[in-house]
Amino acid sequence: MNGVARKGVYVQLPRKFVTDLFEASLRFHEVIETLEVQLDKETVRRLKIGEREYREGKFKVASTPREIEKVLLG
Repeated sequence: MNGVARKGVYVQLPRKFVTDLFEASLRFHEVIETLEVQLDKETVRRLKIGEREYREGKFKVASTPREIEKVLLG
């Protein structure tokens, strides 16, 4: 098992290193998700429409499950 982790073999890493690595991983995933959205023309189109409707006040506010159901189902 050369080069393969074996049961009972551990590596110690500084906590700050692991925290920084985790935070970098989160930022990387955020960038990938942003790129995926930007590459989807239909999603970009809907976002632009939604932004315009928001600016024009064409939205409804619903705070409770009952209000949400009323907005969605009429």
